[in-house]
Amino acid sequence: MSALARRHPGDGPRLVTKALPSAQESAAHAARYQPDPTAPHPAAASDAMAATVLAHLITGPILYGAIGWLLDRWLGTSVLVVVGIVGGMALSLYVIWLRYGTSQAPPTDRATASTLGAQPHNEENQ
Repeated sequence: MSALARRHPGDGPRLVTKALPSAQESAAHAARYQPDPTAPHPAAASDAMAATVLAHLITGPILYGAIGWLLDRWLGTSVLVVVGIVGGMALSLYVIWLRYGTSQAPPTDRATASTLGAQPHNEENQ
């Protein structure tokens, strides 16, 4: 038997909706999306992240290139400076990938950081 055959001729269309949230759920939802006045502006946070990434990309090859240059001078070779620069760039990219490229955010509560797992970035999953 189809759904149309079960309906009475005088019935209007049925509107199926979600139940309205309770006052407590509404307050929790509103509080979740309130801006935090103590937090930095999102543009400032992204500028700080970009500066940190740039600092990693510059200091890694310089530091390990300098170590390779010192080892070249001490050992009398000429290849360790190149190995240091390439290795420093690889380590810098790896650190950037670990910090910013993984799919999980670090825990925000420092007191229980060892017991909390990382939470997903996607707010729809929360």
